[in-house]
Amino acid sequence: MKKKSEPSVVHSFPYWVEPPAPGQDLRSIDWCVMEVLSDKTLRIVETNPDPKELEALITALEKERV
Repeated sequence: MKKKSEPSVVHSFPYWVEPPAPGQDLRSIDWCVMEVLSDKTLRIVETNPDPKELEALITALEKERV
């Protein structure tokens, strides 16, 4: 019998631990990492995201607010 392999990480990105309040500074909230797995499930990893990726995301979100 073939053993089923564990799903692998396809993509990961910064994600907030709790959604920010309207108008809240995105740099003041707690962030974690969301992983998309090869079996199409999502997993939250309680670790700090890559600082450059987080800054790029925050900058993009702030531009959308305007």
